[in-house]
Amino acid sequence: MPRKSALDRIRRKGDVVLKANELLPDDIVIPIMGQTGAGKSTFVNNVLQRPVATVSDAFQSCTDHLAHYTMPIPAHWATRYQLEAHCRVVLLDTPGFDDTEMSDSEILRRIAVWLVASYGFKMKVAGIVYIHPIYPGRMTQNDCSNVKVFHKICGDEGLSKVILATTKWNLCPEATGAGREKELVETFWTNLLRNSQGAEAKAKMMRLYDNADSARSIIKAILEKMAQSKIDGTEAAKQLRSKLEELLHETELSSSQDRRERLGSLVQQIGELKISLGTRIKMMLGLD
Repeated sequence: MPRKSALDRIRRKGDVVLKANELLPDDIVIPIMGQTGAGKSTFVNNVLQRPVATVSDAFQSCTDHLAHYTMPIPAHWATRYQLEAHCRVVLLDTPGFDDTEMSDSEILRRIAVWLVASYGFKMKVAGIVYIHPIYPGRMTQNDCSNVKVFHKICGDEGLSKVILATTKWNLCPEATGAGREKELVETFWTNLLRNSQGAEAKAKMMRLYDNADSARSIIKAILEKMAQSKIDGTEAAKQLRSKLEELLHETELSSSQDRRERLGSLVQQIGELKISLGTRIKMMLGLD
C-alpha cells in the first residue's frame, strides 16, 4: 500500500479547500485569525465592501468552517506594490480561538489543510491579521493562551508579516482604549511587537475601525511589507553580486591564503544578507 502523504494523514472528510478551478498562481493569501466575536467576518465584509461573511454578536461562533473570499487587486494597488495586474487577495476567514464547537488544535488543523491542499507548498501567504477587541472586556487568561498559540504558529521569523488589529473602537471611550493599547504593548503583546533588544522589528499594531477605508488600510500595510521585502531582497542581491565581482577581480593579485580568508569573510556576509540558497547558487553561476 502506498504511503500516505503528510497532508493525507491529517485531511478529513468535509475539510474546506479551494477547488482547482478557483486557483490562480499569483494569489496572495491572508488568513484572518483571532477569538470568537472579535470582528473577523466584519473585517472581511469591509475589505470586500459587501456582506459576504456572516456576522454575529453571539457567544457562539458564526464561522464554524473556514471560508475564503477573493478580491481582485485594484490597478493602482498593483502598480504601487509591484504586483501582477491580474493577481488577487484571498482572505481566509477562520473559526475563532475559544470556539464553542471545536478545539484550537482542530482549527489549526483545518487551516493547515486549507493552505497546503489549496496551494501546495508554494503558497504565497503575504501576512496574517490577528484581530482582538479592545472593548468591552480586558485581556483574560484565555486571551493570553490564544496569543501564545498564535505566536507558535507564526514563529519569531514570521512576526514581521503580522498585523495585530484592535477592534470595537466605536464602543470604547478613547481614554479607556488608549490605556488598553498601552497594556497590550507593554505587557500582553510585548513578545509579538519587539525583539530581544527592544527594537520595533516584529509585528505591527493597528487600530481597525468598522469601515472599508480602515479595513483596506490593513491589507495595504501587508502589501507594503511584501513590496519592501522584494526591495530588500533586490538590494541584498546587488550587494552580493558586487562582493563576488570584487573577490573575482582580486583573485589574480592575492595569495591563496588571502583568498581563503576573503572567501570566508564573503560566506559570512552572504549569510548576513539572508539570501536563499537557491538565489545564491543562481547568482554565483550567473543565472540571476
